[in-house]
Amino acid sequence: MSVFKMGEVKALYTFDTKFWRMAAVAINSLMAHRADDTDITVYCMVAPHTRGKKQIQEIIESKGGKLVWREIRRSENPYRNYDYSRWSPVIFYRLFAHRIFPDVEKLLYMDSDTLVRDDLSELYATDVTEYALGGVRDMAPTEDANSYAGKYVREFKEKYLKHDLYINSGVLLLNLPMMAQSEGDLAAVDIPLRYPDQDIINVALDGKILEMHLRYNFIPDRIVSNKFKLVDVKHATKKPAIYHFYAVKPFLYHIVPRNTYEVFARAALEVGFYPEDFITQGKRTKNSRQRTAIPFVTLDKYGSVRFLGMYILRNR
Repeated sequence: MSVFKMGEVKALYTFDTKFWRMAAVAINSLMAHRADDTDITVYCMVAPHTRGKKQIQEIIESKGGKLVWREIRRSENPYRNYDYSRWSPVIFYRLFAHRIFPDVEKLLYMDSDTLVRDDLSELYATDVTEYALGGVRDMAPTEDANSYAGKYVREFKEKYLKHDLYINSGVLLLNLPMMAQSEGDLAAVDIPLRYPDQDIINVALDGKILEMHLRYNFIPDRIVSNKFKLVDVKHATKKPAIYHFYAVKPFLYHIVPRNTYEVFARAALEVGFYPEDFITQGKRTKNSRQRTAIPFVTLDKYGSVRFLGMYILRNR
């Protein structure tokens, strides 16, 4: 059995230029919440020509961490064929991390739309040697007949899984040697896919997944499935370790709860970004840049910004 020392985290993020800002915020939150004796190495599997390497490297190294940056060529992606072409290639990178980092035994994968709220060395030290990976049960309320997501998960389990556990793939503790052994099973999945990488993982690795605590993949202000114990829900709510905004964009202040918006906005501000940087990324000209103060911010339909009801920026 492999022994992993406490005070160590090897984290994996996968993204492209479209999401490098989100990844930078997520990575900064990981570094900002590490304990003093936790050594962190961040592995980035990115699409060719992805921006942000310099900024992300500065974030990591300024807080004592290390960066491993690896651009993935199209030919290296086994999920590049026509069947998968309607999705971004980067969502499949986590499925073959064992190929890219063959000397690494374990990686803690996190989506770019996550925020770390606690030191993760205890999570990383979790023993998954008998499993392909560890993951958190999807929060979708399968018992709610009116929940679209809950209905999907419920019917998916009934059709394709022998076990009750259907996990969300946004946070995964990957056992890379066993993922390598399961490569054929992952590639052989042949079902209609709605959440492609997630559905593939749940079908191919059914019975090979260790269920982890809700606090490691928690959406704030959302209805939680009754599959979770009440005590675990209270713990995750009071002391979340990883926020995951997979059900909502945290920078859309018109849609998300105010607390969610403020949590994300503060985290973004720590690396010099504002919510509007994510709304308009790729569409902004040099003269149309908008910023919002935090908190108590509103942005009207014209793009003008108010703080405590007063205009601080008019979009002309």
